[in-house]
Amino acid sequence: MTAQVVVLNATLEPIGVASLQRAVAFVVKERAQIMLAGDGTIRSESIELPVPRVVVFNDYVQIPHTRIYDRMPWSRRGVLDRDRRRCAYCEGPGATIDHIHPASRGGGSTWLNTITACVACNGKKGDRTPHEAGMPLRFEPRVVWRREVMMLAVEAAGVDLEALLAR
Repeated sequence: MTAQVVVLNATLEPIGVASLQRAVAFVVKERAQIMLAGDGTIRSESIELPVPRVVVFNDYVQIPHTRIYDRMPWSRRGVLDRDRRRCAYCEGPGATIDHIHPASRGGGSTWLNTITACVACNGKKGDRTPHEAGMPLRFEPRVVWRREVMMLAVEAAGVDLEALLAR
């Protein structure tokens, strides 16, 4: 059970993404209902239910909203996800992290100083700034917020919330 299920509050506000096992537990314990089902059925001795893709809590769950708008701590994976694994120099597939202001020259590992790069562009730029290397960025780095990470997880789960909520 590794599928991801989108979890909505009673107000239909996205809370996050849960494992299939956890989402089924919400439904079985009658804390949530299935709003959108996928293909297949989950069966046990005493229950049979469709595989959930989106569940909605029956009662409002208090979430500290200030936490949703916090900055995410910087991480290599976070940079790759933020840039959708596209190279900031050539827009091809990227798998490495490049420091805009090189780390060897005092540039830190921060959201605004790191971008995704392909191996070829990262090697070509080397220990220089993009300006010195003549390699302009095709998009600018930005800070990542918790809400954005949650929405990317919803998108990765294959759920279009706008279309679902427009029904």
